Amino acid sequence: PLVRVCSRRRYRITAAIVIPGHFCIGTATAALPPMMRYLVAATLLSACQAFVAPAPTPLKRQLRQPAMLPDPTLSLAVGTDADVATLFNVVTFVPQATCWIPMILSGCGVAKPVANFIMRPWGPTIFFSLCHVAIVVISATQPSGVAPIAEFNEVFNPAGFPFSTAPQQAMQGMMQYVNFVSEEWPHVLIWDLFVGRYIWLDGERRGVFTPHSVLLTNLIGPPGLMLHFLTCVLTGKGLPPTEEELA
Repeated sequence: PLVRVCSRRRYRITAAIVIPGHFCIGTATAALPPMMRYLVAATLLSACQAFVAPAPTPLKRQLRQPAMLPDPTLSLAVGTDADVATLFNVVTFVPQATCWIPMILSGCGVAKPVANFIMRPWGPTIFFSLCHVAIVVISATQPSGVAPIAEFNEVFNPAGFPFSTAPQQAMQGMMQYVNFVSEEWPHVLIWDLFVGRYIWLDGERRGVFTPHSVLLTNLIGPPGLMLHFLTCVLTGKGLPPTEEELA
């Protein structure tokens, strides 16, 4: 108790103010009736509480927040998504003017020196292939990546072959990732360019008309190669020779 009655006598009270854990800081005495004694005690108690520091409340235990580790893809990122978009445009538009048009015109007997200068060397094929490699590397090191591996694996899931639609749906789902589209489209264009160059060179070597086949290859790929084979057969040239036949 904060107020302790130290001694009692008739009509007299001696009270000592006692703070827990401390010593007595004072006394008050009065010769009062019983009711007044209680009033004095209550007053002393209130005064004592005003000067006593409240007991310290335990601090809330602070949870240590785990250190935020940097995204590893940010530290390993090579280039940006903007670089991917630029390379995408390069592979999409530059071959049209520098490769496809000269090959088509050359098959018509126009601009042969230009086509020979550009397309006979491996330079264009190597250049655009390196652009595709850059797209793959940059995309793979971005936070978004190219596409989730789980979805990519589902494309090659043979369960239900050949009637399952799951691989097709997985491929459709991956098309929502912009970097996957940025990789897949140049992938197709560069293979088309490789085949178109093969058709053009075969026509130049054996005197086969190739503009229609080269154009179709540029538009939809493999059907252009089939058209070239058909043209070779119908014109009596036969199918293109194999490497062993050329040797």
